[in-house]
Amino acid sequence: MAEVKPLRLKAQRVARKVAIATENPVAQICVDTGVFYLPDTYDYLVPADLSEIVVAGVFVKIPFGPNEVMGYVQGRDVSELDPSKLKTITKVISPIPLLTDELIEIIYLTCDRYACKPWDVIRSAIPSRVASCEDVYEGVSLPKISTQTPKLGHRLSITDSADSFPNLVANTIRDLGPAQQLLVIVPDERDLRQLLMSDLGVEPVVLSSDISKSERYSNYLKARFENPRFIVGNRSAIFTPLASNSIIMIYNDGDESFYERRFPNWNVRDIAMLRSGEFSLHFVGSSPSLEIVRLAQLGWIKRMKTSKTSEPKRIIVHGSDTSVSDISLIKSGLKVGNVLIAMAETGYVNAIACQKCRNQARCECGGKMYLPNKGSKITCAICEKYQEEFLCKWCGGQMIRAISKGSTRYAEEIGKAVPGFRVLLSKGGSRIDELPKSTENLLVVASYGCEPEGEYSTVILKSLENLTNRVDLRSMEIARRTIFENRNRLSKRNDGKLFLELATDNPITQGVLRNDSYGLALTEMAEREVLNLPPFCRIATLTGESSAIRRLAQSLESNDLFSAISIQENFREKSGSQNEAKLILRSEISRSVEFSEFFRDLGRYRGIKALTPLHLRIDPFVI
Repeated sequence: MAEVKPLRLKAQRVARKVAIATENPVAQICVDTGVFYLPDTYDYLVPADLSEIVVAGVFVKIPFGPNEVMGYVQGRDVSELDPSKLKTITKVISPIPLLTDELIEIIYLTCDRYACKPWDVIRSAIPSRVASCEDVYEGVSLPKISTQTPKLGHRLSITDSADSFPNLVANTIRDLGPAQQLLVIVPDERDLRQLLMSDLGVEPVVLSSDISKSERYSNYLKARFENPRFIVGNRSAIFTPLASNSIIMIYNDGDESFYERRFPNWNVRDIAMLRSGEFSLHFVGSSPSLEIVRLAQLGWIKRMKTSKTSEPKRIIVHGSDTSVSDISLIKSGLKVGNVLIAMAETGYVNAIACQKCRNQARCECGGKMYLPNKGSKITCAICEKYQEEFLCKWCGGQMIRAISKGSTRYAEEIGKAVPGFRVLLSKGGSRIDELPKSTENLLVVASYGCEPEGEYSTVILKSLENLTNRVDLRSMEIARRTIFENRNRLSKRNDGKLFLELATDNPITQGVLRNDSYGLALTEMAEREVLNLPPFCRIATLTGESSAIRRLAQSLESNDLFSAISIQENFREKSGSQNEAKLILRSEISRSVEFSEFFRDLGRYRGIKALTPLHLRIDPFVI
């Protein structure tokens, strides 16, 4: 017989009376509602026991509907509303006012540009809180804000060697004024480590994703309260509060790592532009993004000459149609220094064919067959079935031929062609960030983006047609930066040799011969202006259910805000749904404000009408 549990009466709590502050008893709080069409700010009563610490910029917990949510205090005053109709602040999360007036302004400017809510940006702008780090700064007064009008100067510097960027950072730190700060933003941890290995003359405050949660929060508070001269970090560090008239330096602003993965998908370059009214911007890289080139052409950014600290070096460039082969350059290069071979393809053999009839090998399911590793069985790229022995279904041939070799196979073959030298393989899963110290010359085979830092007598850049002919929106921009970054890795001590797997008359080869990445960007700019592509237009994508996308596209056909409307059917996002489509909208750059306002209004309208949600991305890195 089942045990009978005793009956229990439901407990009821009587709301306790809370004493309200007598002076400015009402706080205006920006609430994290999670609902797009609701207002951002609501009035709440301030308890008397919290009155002293409820100041602008402080995070609080408040009741909202049936739940308790977070909010931050925007201000306090005497409200005309009936106090009995207002709810009371539950508690103060942190007594430290983390949101400065300048940061709040940037957050709202970001919301205006990317059609989002303040809390979508705050999550990126301020690191996760660690209470134990706050004890040192409780009651500490903030640094005084300068009232002088800032002397701004926005610049572009194009690097021509591996040490150009660290030298530029060191020189900028040395020339800082008494109250100035330098904030340097780099794409990833590898760039950060390489910068910090240089002698910069001052200990930096680091704000990166690679350090612990407590260290990042502690460093953020240090940057907030102590006015350090030098701050360096990754993507989210662009929101770091700074003293007026400081300098923000961005390295390789066109890198994909500078684009936030989560909604609202903001990018570092645009946030820096929003802060350009109070801070000088300095863009640095081997090949500038098209957006920065456009601003330089308009005169808004001043293009600087190469740093005087960089010694000129002589580069000998060979194309694929010259009489000099890459193998001969590798052999001669290894006699005087290290050699780098970079290529787009990874893996072992990525595609195979029949040696007899040359038909590409395919599985019964239609997938292409490949060899994952040396000695492995032939495997299908789709269903992952493998074959013990190859048998061509067209002619019955049993011999295979490699169509597309990856970096692993190439490293194996080049090691046999040039015996007696140590071969290093650097790729995504096993990336080598820096050349090991060695008395012998090294031969390095790397996939693009995984090239070890170091000095090379010879650099071989393969599969460039693959790299430059991709269909991505920014494929040429990525290719230019990759080529010129590898050019900069050539040693200054000897005449460096660069081999490009492109014809000599190719515009890119000619640009490399002139060492003119800026001129190559201008050529692409002229093409994009005619085609109405970024940076001469703004692009937004909306992804969602196909029927909802088609209805929206039809309703926008008569809207003159959009210069082009197109739909990608059967588009698969991460959800994997086959019933999704993507709507791509373009608008003239001169109507940028209207463009952003449209998507804010669209989000509110669809929320109020409870329509199918759509995923919005404004100014995406790729379409």
